Amino acid sequence: MLSSCIRMFSAIVIHSGSTRSNVLRYLVAASNCLDVVKDIDHLPKENELAHVVKTFDPEVAVVDLFCADTLAVVTKLRELVPNLAILGFGASLDAALLSPQIGLDILLSEHISAEVLRSAIHEALRKQRGGVEKTLFCFLPAKAGSGSSTIVLNTAAAMAREHGKRILVVDADLRSGILALLLGAKPIRSIQSLLTNIKNLDQLRFPEMVYSIGGVDYLFSSRSIDSTPPEWGDYFHLLSTVRGMYDAILVDLPELVNSATFEFVRRSQSIYVICTPEPPALTLAKQRCDELIRFNIPPNRIGLLVNRWHRSDLSSQEISHLVGQKVIGFFPNDYPSVRSSIMSSRPVSPRSRLGGAYAKFAGLLFGETHNTDATLTEKLKFFWSIGTS
Repeated sequence: MLSSCIRMFSAIVIHSGSTRSNVLRYLVAASNCLDVVKDIDHLPKENELAHVVKTFDPEVAVVDLFCADTLAVVTKLRELVPNLAILGFGASLDAALLSPQIGLDILLSEHISAEVLRSAIHEALRKQRGGVEKTLFCFLPAKAGSGSSTIVLNTAAAMAREHGKRILVVDADLRSGILALLLGAKPIRSIQSLLTNIKNLDQLRFPEMVYSIGGVDYLFSSRSIDSTPPEWGDYFHLLSTVRGMYDAILVDLPELVNSATFEFVRRSQSIYVICTPEPPALTLAKQRCDELIRFNIPPNRIGLLVNRWHRSDLSSQEISHLVGQKVIGFFPNDYPSVRSSIMSSRPVSPRSRLGGAYAKFAGLLFGETHNTDATLTEKLKFFWSIGTS
């Protein structure tokens, strides 16, 4: 499900300048994935290598293993840049045996295609820079209209209001995102415009792209039909850019996970499937949970939240049985509070029962960022009473 990338990753290429080097150069160019910031056609010494990585700050290194001494170069690169994605080209038996010790992420035969190289680049980047982010949470609606956007908006607002946290909300439902509509915002900037210029994005430019409302930063969707669909590399770079800037990042997803949004899903501390208590929604919730597991998301990172729940609806045990996933909690059916919120373009009143549920959930999410040992259910087991008390 992981495909080609549009965003170019900065890279250094080290080779011997021989005829085989032309093959490597061709593969790197044909991968359409690497921006070569430095091409080194000889075996670099330590001081030269240190100068190169300090000057160009590469994300990827492709090293032609043309002689035994290149293994020492790989070791030095790993020492200089611990999270550098390093690929070895034309792997020898010695390199294959020593790769875990010298720091190679991927060993490649010299007889490969550009597509194989592109996949290897992704795998190496994911290994070094694409792990689970403890501050990242995804919200996945079982179907359109489940109320995922309302939950994301109000949970983020409660985290900022009650806990004074730095919160980013990403509207990743690029075609149907309604967060801007819920807040009465008319954004000039959007996540689509950010992704269009993702190559130039850094932490200095990022604040220019967000809208700050109620202490929360938002990346709104313009719902444009003309924008180019993003790839995994775009979201990879976005997450790399904002790392360390926020206490929590909440992502409002469309109901179908694709090769781009999977980058959010696989790196999230927890993925919440949002459904309402009606049978069709529960059937689709089961499908969404099953899809996540098929995508190799551990079950203990998947949570089921039931929205618009009333005491006369199915119990948690009945819903868990139908969906095959433990119910983490409920949000009560409180249409008057939601309607008042939408009409006033602001979050649900914290004094309402529903507002109180959002506040409790916000506190529990923040607690998750400081406790990665317990399972999702254990961390949120006392959340059961929010919707039923």
